[in-house]
Amino acid sequence: MSTTIAGVDRDAVYRKISWRLLPFVLACYVINYLDRVSIGYAKLQFMPEMHMNEAVFGMITSVFFFGYIAFEVPSNLVLMRIGAPATLTRVMVLWGAVIVSMMFAQNEYWLYVQRFLLGSFEAGFFPGVLLNLSFWFPNHRRGRATSLFLVGIPLSGLVGGAISGAIMEGMDGMLGIRGWRWLFLVDGLPAILLGLAAMFVLTDKPANARFLTDEEKQVVIDDMEADRRARTTAASTTVKETLRNPKVWLMVVVYFTMAFLNTNQVWFPTLLRGVGAKSVTEAGNILVGVWIFAAAFVLLVCRNSDRVGERKWHLLVTGTLATVAYLSLPLAAGNLWATAVLIAIAAATSYAVFMVFWTIPPVFLEARGAAMGIAMISALGQFGGLSGPAVVGWAFHETGSIYVGFTIAAVTIFLGTLLVVFGIPHTRLRKPAR
Repeated sequence: MSTTIAGVDRDAVYRKISWRLLPFVLACYVINYLDRVSIGYAKLQFMPEMHMNEAVFGMITSVFFFGYIAFEVPSNLVLMRIGAPATLTRVMVLWGAVIVSMMFAQNEYWLYVQRFLLGSFEAGFFPGVLLNLSFWFPNHRRGRATSLFLVGIPLSGLVGGAISGAIMEGMDGMLGIRGWRWLFLVDGLPAILLGLAAMFVLTDKPANARFLTDEEKQVVIDDMEADRRARTTAASTTVKETLRNPKVWLMVVVYFTMAFLNTNQVWFPTLLRGVGAKSVTEAGNILVGVWIFAAAFVLLVCRNSDRVGERKWHLLVTGTLATVAYLSLPLAAGNLWATAVLIAIAAATSYAVFMVFWTIPPVFLEARGAAMGIAMISALGQFGGLSGPAVVGWAFHETGSIYVGFTIAAVTIFLGTLLVVFGIPHTRLRKPAR
């Protein structure tokens, strides 16, 4: 039932905000993550063409994170000064230009430089959007809002799986250009266009929103203030307080383990080819089904987490299921469809952990403390994103088995789940008293 305050339907206000913001940032995140999906397909063509091995490819995917880690915190602090629209325009236009430039790569050294630049330019996007959403949605609505943004990860797998094989095989040789080069062009142009649109679609905070009436703005402002009053511990509001907050550093460690999920997008196509997928297109089609299932699952988990006001058990159950699924992959070796089912379970449950995790930091971070803390968790935790693909690539090269790397990732993710469940105090969420 909707709650009406002073003639304003509170649920209708948040529906209006959601329709205004979430479809756009979701589309941006799909495009943002699309490159991380596409490179897992593109490697199947450019590796033999450039005479690379799996270990070199693992390092190419990992060098992205050096730039990402270096520039994430500065970008989020700048966002507090210039706002989300200007920040996302800068970020997306530059990263789109770098992805387009990747179609001209001639060897591994080109790709090392381009991936570093891509990470440097992308750095402000993810923490910037999460920070901006924390200005618009109170705690008891943040799980659904966050999930409707972060579902871009499995959706990017869906889109990437659908188009990567088709472009690489259908356009291969067109105008004398290899299919993997066309793929980077198709990935980069939408980022540039969406970046230019961000200045007109987004608003930095509710008080400046022209699409809300004064009464509707006040509803959001009152809900945010109610969240502050409901806190049982003081929030970190400055950079100095954030650096001294042990919860932030624990969340950095936890996110390191979650960032291993980058292994999924990079190595799933290789895994499917290894167990019987006949072509890049067939692997892509299978992964479309995987990502549809994962997207539906994570939305249901996050919606239920908000509905019952609980995070801890949602994290523990999904994290445990993800670990079991990853560890079971060797049991399905040689069976394409058994592997596909396990991949679907592993992807859906591990991304559910990831999404519920990101509802937690805004509960104890605020203002510049939130800008610093969210970016710091994301930036330093990205050492996991750097390590994951490289570890799988190294293990694959040294042992000849892709399963060794996935086993390492499974154990890492499970340890992170235990840390966030038992190391961070969890209180049941309640709608603020009116």
